[in-house]
Amino acid sequence: MCGGVVVIVTRWWLAWLLWTVACVMALLGANLSPSWLLAPQATAPTTPRPLALDTPYGQHHHTFTNSLQEQASGRGGPLVEQRASLGLWLRCALMGSEPRTALHCGVYVTNVPDLPAAQVVALVGVVSATVLTVVSCLAICSSACLRLINGSNWFTIISTMQATAGVLSLAGVAAFPGAWDSPRVQNLCGADAGVYYSSRCTVGWATYITLAASIGLLLCTCLSSFAAKSTTTEDVADEVSKGNNVICLI
Repeated sequence: MCGGVVVIVTRWWLAWLLWTVACVMALLGANLSPSWLLAPQATAPTTPRPLALDTPYGQHHHTFTNSLQEQASGRGGPLVEQRASLGLWLRCALMGSEPRTALHCGVYVTNVPDLPAAQVVALVGVVSATVLTVVSCLAICSSACLRLINGSNWFTIISTMQATAGVLSLAGVAAFPGAWDSPRVQNLCGADAGVYYSSRCTVGWATYITLAASIGLLLCTCLSSFAAKSTTTEDVADEVSKGNNVICLI
């Protein structure tokens, strides 16, 4: 794969790769999650509409409902907590009327111009950061045997890529609350919701995990410098002088 070039794998290089993979997984999860903004909790009722127990369907429905209640709470507690939510391009909404409300999730972005400008910035920032992070992860794998590209240090190029991704995802997190004055958010959280004020809604886990990934990507720039230094140590030089083409110092 490396065309005869020496492959060097060190503990710092491995830590850098694994940390980047964790950031990739966090950003992918945030992109595919509708849980950026959570509506007030709404608990589905545990007592279903009475059905005639003298019919086969009524008996089956009664038994099935009791079974679900026992699994959920053990003693007739709440069956399930249903909570509407909003993401960058996905959302979950409560459909139907009690006692048959159900949570339906899906894509709500059909045309980008329909979105508030701040949400477009957040969407572009987080998606771009995700793409850059995936590319940097692949680049780290190649850095085990590739040191220079056109005279430039490959480790430095990758770290710059990761720093850019971290800034973009951080900008996405900062821009998203700027769209909270949109009609869609006000319908979800309350008419008084506004920019950086979510009213009755709460910030979801996807926002926090994106923020964590942003910080993680900025920390990757430090790991890249340690990884670069670890490939030029005396131990590595000794292994190279012995004629080893694959060097693993973990």
